[in-house]
Amino acid sequence: MTRRKTWIIRSAVALGVVAAIGVGYMELMKAGFIRYNRFDRRDRGTLRKGDAVPDLAVTLYEGGSLTLSSLWNQKPVFLVFGSCT
Repeated sequence: MTRRKTWIIRSAVALGVVAAIGVGYMELMKAGFIRYNRFDRRDRGTLRKGDAVPDLAVTLYEGGSLTLSSLWNQKPVFLVFGSCT
């Protein structure tokens, strides 16, 4: 084999090993065996589709507080968690 073919084969094998490690890590993280970061709260339980949402209390920018139960009677509530940047 030429040096180029050898280099391509070794690179492909290395890439496959890295991909397998990454997929394995992500699957272990999804299963809860590995914590995502220090803020990972999956040990408290997770919500699934159709589950009742707990009544959350949120502090408003102005300093007051707001609960989800106060909004449920007025209009539908749509929650978005995450970054919008």
